[in-house]
Amino acid sequence: MIWDEALRNALVAGGLAVVLGVAAQFRRLHATLPFLFLAACGLLTALKMLDRSWALESLRLDGDWWLGAQLIGWMAVSGLGLVRLTGWPATVAVASVLGDRLAALGLIGGEPDPARRARLVLAASGASLIGLTGSPATLVLGWGGWRTVGLGVLLALVGWVGAPVAVMVREGGRPSTAILAGIAGVSGVLGAWVLMVGGTAELLALTVEQAPHYLPRTWRVACAAGGTLIGVVVDEGLGAMAMKAIFDRSLDLMTNVPVDVVRAGLAVGGGLPLLLLTKSRLSVGIPLWIGQVIILIAWAQWFVR
Repeated sequence: MIWDEALRNALVAGGLAVVLGVAAQFRRLHATLPFLFLAACGLLTALKMLDRSWALESLRLDGDWWLGAQLIGWMAVSGLGLVRLTGWPATVAVASVLGDRLAALGLIGGEPDPARRARLVLAASGASLIGLTGSPATLVLGWGGWRTVGLGVLLALVGWVGAPVAVMVREGGRPSTAILAGIAGVSGVLGAWVLMVGGTAELLALTVEQAPHYLPRTWRVACAAGGTLIGVVVDEGLGAMAMKAIFDRSLDLMTNVPVDVVRAGLAVGGGLPLLLLTKSRLSVGIPLWIGQVIILIAWAQWFVR
């Protein structure tokens, strides 16, 4: 009976976090995120999973606001669209240092060809694994080391496209866009907190710990596929914060492999929403994105130890 209630709570909280994450994927829905979070809190309270007497205290103390502040700032800057990009080298460089989202948004104004834009968006997505601040996955879960850098370079090469050489033009960003993007970053902290309150993080942490025992030959692939799916379905920032909460509770996990693999999966999965965000040509982008997923799976299975 107790287990049934715990499972119900975990499923409800997980579903609410997914709703927040899906809404955060769409810029037009960013303004609705505070209301969605309040509605989620109302449902959690109605189901007796949350009590108003300690909810605010828990949100203040249990929410990862230090790391969340970095994510919020990253999202706000990426929402400004400060540069105009054309060309592979500059796209990779900007994505590695300033983030794949900022690079992708810069391609909207700088690369008029949607087919070339699709390649460059995926190059930016892959290159986000190279630097320390290239993506929410790297920012939140930490830099992956040189083995992950090698994967990032290989994934970026999938989106290789030749001349013209990039020309970057600084443009004035719109403060409203940055504010809404920052709200999406806040939803990452809130979504991870919902998972913690509902017990979903603990349940998934147990699943991660047991994966090598139940899937001794394919657990790396399972982690890569799971990270990719999360990156596709929900906002990468919320997905990364959620996985951070899960890994923090995986106390019996004796290896860093799941973190490395999930980090890469989130970055690769996040490339597909970026294709839609930038209105790139999907007939070009989707096959290349599938190629990136195949490379990720092979890397996870044979090169991560």
